Amino acid sequence: MDHRAIEIDELQDAAFEYNVAGSAAGSIGGDQLELMTKWKPFMANGLASPPRNYDEAGPGHAPAGSRNETVTYCLARVRRRLGERERRFRAGTSSCTIFRIPPTLCGINPKAEQPEIVSIGPYHRGRDHLLEFEEHKWFFLRRFLHRTSSNEASLIELLAAEENSVRSSYSETVLMSSGDFVEMMLLDGCFVLELLLHICRSDDAIDEDDPIFTRPWIIPILIRDLLKLENQVPFFLLKSLFDFSSSTRVEAKTDYLCTLALRVFDLAYPRPGALLKDYENPQCKHLLDLFYLTIFPTNPDPCNYPQMYRPSDQSVPCVTSLRPSGIKFKSKKTHDFLDISFRKRVLEIPSITINDFTTTVLVNCVALEQYKENSSKHITDYVSFMHCLINQPKDVSLLCSDGIITRFSHDDQYVANFFNKLGKSTVFNVHGCYLSKQFEELESYYYSTWANMMRTYFSSPWSVISVFSAFLVIVLTVIQTVFAVLGYRFH
Repeated sequence: MDHRAIEIDELQDAAFEYNVAGSAAGSIGGDQLELMTKWKPFMANGLASPPRNYDEAGPGHAPAGSRNETVTYCLARVRRRLGERERRFRAGTSSCTIFRIPPTLCGINPKAEQPEIVSIGPYHRGRDHLLEFEEHKWFFLRRFLHRTSSNEASLIELLAAEENSVRSSYSETVLMSSGDFVEMMLLDGCFVLELLLHICRSDDAIDEDDPIFTRPWIIPILIRDLLKLENQVPFFLLKSLFDFSSSTRVEAKTDYLCTLALRVFDLAYPRPGALLKDYENPQCKHLLDLFYLTIFPTNPDPCNYPQMYRPSDQSVPCVTSLRPSGIKFKSKKTHDFLDISFRKRVLEIPSITINDFTTTVLVNCVALEQYKENSSKHITDYVSFMHCLINQPKDVSLLCSDGIITRFSHDDQYVANFFNKLGKSTVFNVHGCYLSKQFEELESYYYSTWANMMRTYFSSPWSVISVFSAFLVIVLTVIQTVFAVLGYRFH
């Protein structure tokens, strides 16, 4: 629960005492007016309702020594709080698909966790730096209504019927009235659809009043905002709006909405068109989940990690330790950045560009995987593997020289810190990892006799020269001994 929810809880406690005190005094006092003042900003933002009446709590504050009234007051308070907790955390059921970033991952990269320009859904609604785009959403709603030639009433009726389903998709109880919540569904859903449509339709005429396409530099930021876990609306809401509009210009194909979204994401993360066709109609929960489903390894190695094998504390040493052991690093030519292989002392890792988009994707996909039960956690496995390889900026520099990592506006220290923080914050099971075979083979080779000899005698040019000199001395000594023996024999 975030600090805002905790503060609301505290205000609800105060409201409880406010009602009890009011029932005892029979009139509104200074304390009650102070509490109502505290509640005004929450009521204005739709985050809370006015204090409710808790007359069933009993006759006000129990006087000293009145045990029965104390028990009645405490019992009503406990029952109320239990009810609030049950409603708030009921979203942990299967219907819940949109979560908060886990506390263990908070603060690793705030830019990747919170929306930068636009708020989608209730979690960040009303934040000061996002208010400008709240006004811009009305522009896109007017565009949606004009494009579909529909009226507002039929659209609102459609969304009102899905309010309960949308509310249950969030991991926290949304403290908004039905009117405010349906309005949010309307504005956010229509904005996302119009954004996807008009990014893909570059040949459309640009409206002079368009708040996005007159400022094309914000499009990459908007794409990142659409891929943040806390900044989502359920996919079925987008699908309902899309079906509502499909009778006009948009093709009425069930898979077209997925294709549309993937084409937009392709602008930030290009991939072959043939690959995206395999994911035209996945069972996704929201836009982040759609993108997540498209970045699995195409042919992951089976998890055949020996159960009797026990890895060391750091089962894969860092790059600066692996290189002197005779392991070579090579950039793998593939569109799948998770497809890592190790064969014949060559570790092949697909190249990856570390920029604001990839850090956003990694943080939010790792966070999403923390809530996925009984499923593979490929992004978490990848991050844990890279965390083992990267321990310091020098490791990043070496991977850059091999073409595996490309930095974009970030230095080696930033990349090293990012993987270290994210790797330490993940829950990782090496036995269920799709890279389990690579973990085992790398560690097995690193502690082998040959690798130990490579580190000891061939880790630097001076070591090689010393070994060669010693070998040369031995050879010359043997030759000298042979000639001496032969000379003595013939003499």
